[in-house]
Amino acid sequence: MKKRLLCIMALIMFFLFMINTAFAQTSFKVAWKEGIILGLLVPSNTTKGQLKDFIYKIRQGKKDKTLSKFLPPVNLGLTDKYTTFIVFIFSDPKWATHEAYMKYERSDMKSKVAKTYLNHIAASYWYDLDDKEYGSLGYDDGGIKSVHYKKLF
Repeated sequence: MKKRLLCIMALIMFFLFMINTAFAQTSFKVAWKEGIILGLLVPSNTTKGQLKDFIYKIRQGKKDKTLSKFLPPVNLGLTDKYTTFIVFIFSDPKWATHEAYMKYERSDMKSKVAKTYLNHIAASYWYDLDDKEYGSLGYDDGGIKSVHYKKLF
């Protein structure tokens, strides 16, 4: 009986550990903001699972109206500061700069500059005016996708 109780307690402890690990917060910093777009930088050792969890955290924050607890306001002057916005998440500080974003923005979408930039977007979230949302590992810019693109929703 004692062994069984210890085994059950060990399983409960393991389960609690796994839950805590799965919902651990991904640390990040806001690297830049351009209009409705936020560029976030996460540590270079952030896993795909953590990126996925972070995208779902942004999604839930939009749904629960709690985004202001961890993201700066995007739509200044509006009641809902997150009416429409895009989040690019990077794990390489070289690509998480406003300058790199502006080079991408000014480039031809089929250029090497644009493709290279897209391949450095680790994850993305986009909330549109008509309540449509898109979350992914990588990014899809109108058909040109990151090499590691994977649609989440």
